[in-house]
Amino acid sequence: MLPRIGRETTRRGRSPIWLTVYSDLMTNLMLFFLMLFGTSRMAVDVQKKIYKAISLEFDKRQRVFLKKEEETIRKMVDYVEERRLRGFATINISEQRVKIMLADPVIFDLGESELKPSAIPILQQVAGLLREIPNAVLVEGHTDDRPITGGIFRSNWELSAARAFSVIRYFIEKENIPAERLSAAGYGEYRPLYPNDTEENRARNRRIEINVIRIP
Repeated sequence: MLPRIGRETTRRGRSPIWLTVYSDLMTNLMLFFLMLFGTSRMAVDVQKKIYKAISLEFDKRQRVFLKKEEETIRKMVDYVEERRLRGFATINISEQRVKIMLADPVIFDLGESELKPSAIPILQQVAGLLREIPNAVLVEGHTDDRPITGGIFRSNWELSAARAFSVIRYFIEKENIPAERLSAAGYGEYRPLYPNDTEENRARNRRIEINVIRIP
């Protein structure tokens, strides 16, 4: 006996959505293997020409992407260093990622996860740069080592994660950055940049890091 959903779908004369997706997948796989089979039946010199053309096309696209990525990175550096954000933001570039670190005072009030009005122009500019490239983006929240007392958050873990999600929510809802590109992490006080032994160092450890993951 057909399950309830199957019976209703059959009466209406329509296939369930999973069957449509599955059929498309099987069709694409069949076409792919037919293409491989057809290529394998060609002469060796023809195969080499085809593989070379495909390789050149991929190399061309990779060069175009890397050029665009480098241009965007330069814009990020200019934004941080020339827009007088040096006191509120720093940028660190490695082979794996471009990291923009935003100081807590300009983004959030102490112990809060709602974005301050002063954060919006900064995040608008960052979002504009993120739209120029398709890279994945990881937003990290960090706090100092002071225990949470009162308020809605029970630990620095929760506070740091909530702050990271506030930035992501802004990127998605206000700047239309695709959600699939974004992820968040909250590290609480467990990844400090400096020892939590002075007020200045604690302020430096309270930060948001926006990591643009570079594609090799």
